[in-house]
Amino acid sequence: MRSKDILILLAGLLVGAGLAVLIFKGFDLSRRDEVSELGAPVPGVAIPESAAVDSLAPDFELKNLDGETLKLSDLRGKIVLINFWATWCEPCKVEMPLFEERYQLAGSDLEILAVNFDESEQEVSQFVDEFNLSFPVLLDPGGEVQNLYRVRGYPTTFVVNEEGIIQYHHIGLFTEGQIDQYLTRLGVLE
Repeated sequence: MRSKDILILLAGLLVGAGLAVLIFKGFDLSRRDEVSELGAPVPGVAIPESAAVDSLAPDFELKNLDGETLKLSDLRGKIVLINFWATWCEPCKVEMPLFEERYQLAGSDLEILAVNFDESEQEVSQFVDEFNLSFPVLLDPGGEVQNLYRVRGYPTTFVVNEEGIIQYHHIGLFTEGQIDQYLTRLGVLE
């Protein structure tokens, strides 16, 4: 073997070893503050203890499109799905009709709060009209609530039980099966 071939082989081994370390460090399953689908850990995503699964959901007050104030803690006794979204977010456009269907199916057992990130009331109203949304859509000027929940991408959803405890933290697009699985586990859907 030539010395050039040996150097290439050694470089490849070093790169491979480095990737192995990153992969194994990234999949540290013991870290409870990093969650996604059905509570599974997500490498590199840390949320504050106050917005972690099995913790009390941080309380907030926001106005809806009618100018009425809605407070999260006033919804105790219901399952609450808090969805952080934006009008320009393509996955948000896909999952909003799924949320609307579940909202209609679940009736009074489920509340959905769609928290929009710092967009104009006109943009948000057009989106709500386009998708015929009947659940509360909330405006978050300056993104303060999204900062409180450490939202880093859209869509991001938290599912909160009747006692106000976060049960699930889901990053990314919800599929129909995933939504149904979360809501069935909490007794909202059969």
